[in-house]
Amino acid sequence: MTVHKPITSCKAGTVADRLAFEQSVAAYWNKLLAIAVAKTNAHDAFDIVQDIFLSLWEKWDTAPKDEGLEFYLLHALKLRIFKYYRTNGRYQAHLKQLETLLQDTLDTPGAFAQEELYGLQEAVLNEALDTLSPSQQQLMTLRVRHHYSYQQIAGMLDIDPASARVLYSRALKQVKTHIKANPSLALSLVASWVLFTIP
Repeated sequence: MTVHKPITSCKAGTVADRLAFEQSVAAYWNKLLAIAVAKTNAHDAFDIVQDIFLSLWEKWDTAPKDEGLEFYLLHALKLRIFKYYRTNGRYQAHLKQLETLLQDTLDTPGAFAQEELYGLQEAVLNEALDTLSPSQQQLMTLRVRHHYSYQQIAGMLDIDPASARVLYSRALKQVKTHIKANPSLALSLVASWVLFTIP
């Protein structure tokens, strides 16, 4: 991958400021660009990352200069990628993809790959599942997090497998309804999906 010279700015700053800033660009440019390319495309990714560093330079006086800088930049990248998906009409497509993935857990207990689960569990298995009864939460956790079959779940909950499937289907429907009815949760899910499912 070609390394571009990303930043040109007329902002005043000391020589030490400029040197420290250029070192930060050198340290984090390729990492941010690789993530942005994976989630958008090469042309838009370059613009996104350049915008992040231009903004960083404008806020250099107050920006973190220690190990917190990486978190600061990744958070900025997350926000800009999310904005990219919203402004380019991709938001609904990703929400639909998430809904399909949730639906797939009806037939395939391991539908969530581990990295997908990591990116989504904070939102799905905490906030959305809080709307379920304790027994529904247990069933969803066994199915989604532990990948148990309906036969295994039935044995653990002392019900028959058909009942386990029906109860899971109802709980899943309730979770999906909650996600759709709460835009902030939906946004969180899509943002997680975008950043934690890098090919």
